[in-house]
Amino acid sequence: MNLKRVFLGPILSIVFLIFFAYLISGMQGFFVKPLQNNNSSLYLANISDAVQQNVSENTADEIVVLPANKPEVNAKSAISIESNLQDQSKVIFEKDSNLQLPIASLTKLMTAIVVLENYNLSDLVIVSKIADSQDVVKQDVKIGDKLSVEGFLDIMLIESSNKSAYALSELIGEEKFVMMMNKKAKDLGLKNTFFADPTGLSAQNVSTANDLAKLAETILKNYPEIARISKAKTFYIKGFGQVENTDQLLSEVPDIVCSKTGFTNEAKGCLLLVINSQRDNNYKINIILGADDRFLEMKKIINWLDANYQCQ
Repeated sequence: MNLKRVFLGPILSIVFLIFFAYLISGMQGFFVKPLQNNNSSLYLANISDAVQQNVSENTADEIVVLPANKPEVNAKSAISIESNLQDQSKVIFEKDSNLQLPIASLTKLMTAIVVLENYNLSDLVIVSKIADSQDVVKQDVKIGDKLSVEGFLDIMLIESSNKSAYALSELIGEEKFVMMMNKKAKDLGLKNTFFADPTGLSAQNVSTANDLAKLAETILKNYPEIARISKAKTFYIKGFGQVENTDQLLSEVPDIVCSKTGFTNEAKGCLLLVINSQRDNNYKINIILGADDRFLEMKKIINWLDANYQCQ
């Protein structure tokens, strides 16, 4: 009997300890699991916060690597278009590009088109008294000068000679010539463009940056002579002498393929500049209208393009 007690006592103690241990383990699970769940929620929340913070940081990085803020162009209107001259054209930069404004001597681009379509370049032209009365430029023709149509065309585009432009229009009469300019603008779909004279001296010679970009595309595709003449820094003209281009940027900006300046008190500074990209052989057509400093404002656009679109 004593032996039975000896063995039974320890056995019961062991059973009791096992039961007590199991009870403690169950209660611990009851209290600990919610705590673990809370910690898990907190852990997941921390992960979510970290992910959101990382996304925010990545987003900020993407903003930094995207093209820099567009330039502050101090002009009434401006546009920059990338074109392959075939089936692709996109606006890269614009500021009030559909605003109709006086365009000054950018008018002479259309004057040149009418001349090329209707004149024989070897025909001779004499500067009349009326032609000589037009506003003079630095190195200009004078009354009685006799040159070929080609010679006057060169002087008009390179030096922006008003006398040359008017003399060219007199071959068929100024009124008819201007009518042909406006008809050509209509044929090209330049809906906001109108010409009152062949020189651009009248404030009624108006267009938009958008229309002028289309005109530039037409010139590059169909009238390469105009582009070729317009980009010459200096040029010697037989029977007249050497003329110097009015575009100061020809000495500063590489790969210019077409250029034309314009200025009157009403129009202020105007500039058309086309660059051929060495990277993809596309053209960047840039227009500035109504600027106090057309060259400075154009350089802002060109520098921005160089930094973000690899023009050169």
